[in-house]
Amino acid sequence: MTMEKTTAAHGGARRAEGATLRPILIVEDDSALAGQVADLLGRYRYQCRVADSFDGIDAQARALDPSLVLLDVNLPRYDGFFWCRRIRETSHAPIVMVSARDAASDQVRGMEAGADDYVTKPFDLDVLLAKVQAQMRRNYGELAPATTELESLACDGLVFFPGLLRAEYQGSTIELTATEASLLGCLMRAYPKTAARGDLYMAAWDGEGFVEPNTLNVNIRRLRDRFSSAGIPAQIKVVRTVGYRLYMGGRP
Repeated sequence: MTMEKTTAAHGGARRAEGATLRPILIVEDDSALAGQVADLLGRYRYQCRVADSFDGIDAQARALDPSLVLLDVNLPRYDGFFWCRRIRETSHAPIVMVSARDAASDQVRGMEAGADDYVTKPFDLDVLLAKVQAQMRRNYGELAPATTELESLACDGLVFFPGLLRAEYQGSTIELTATEASLLGCLMRAYPKTAARGDLYMAAWDGEGFVEPNTLNVNIRRLRDRFSSAGIPAQIKVVRTVGYRLYMGGRP
């Protein structure tokens, strides 16, 4: 693996030093809960906007350009999984899904739809706050790369630009969510060795404390699918009891 510094302009999910953080979009059909969450986040100086309707949520997200989306699953007409996919088509902003559905299959659906995290109801507001703060640090705070001097990582032809949430291989390009980018960066920094599960959790979620089961596995699966769809010969293999290893080229 080689590591380089490159200079580039950058938009999307991350912000320039000193820029004002954009509002958090709260999509929740329980108005009392939405108000509680907005009040809590407001005490920590996060601006919040509660969705004014449950039609055209993707259009509301495009218009607001939020720094983060808190998205309920059980919504009128179309569920949160549908809106998550629609928002993800045009935004790299982190999405945290909130739902009373606690089955592993629902959590997997949420992550596969493009969510960065999944919180089950009823939840402790402090847990939700911790998840929001972790995503904000990851994307906009001290854990985010600088926007003018961006590090690139290269492994056997695969070039990854963390600040741009993008990877390239011989003319093929894949766009990543912030969580996927954090995981890919960890895998590439460990290459050709195995990235430990603990390191992957720390890279994407600041540790395992508030991460739902299956979250890591589903995000790794999404990375694999992105490579496969783009025809990039990268494989991510599980190493039992240790973590995951990135392979480039043919079968390991």
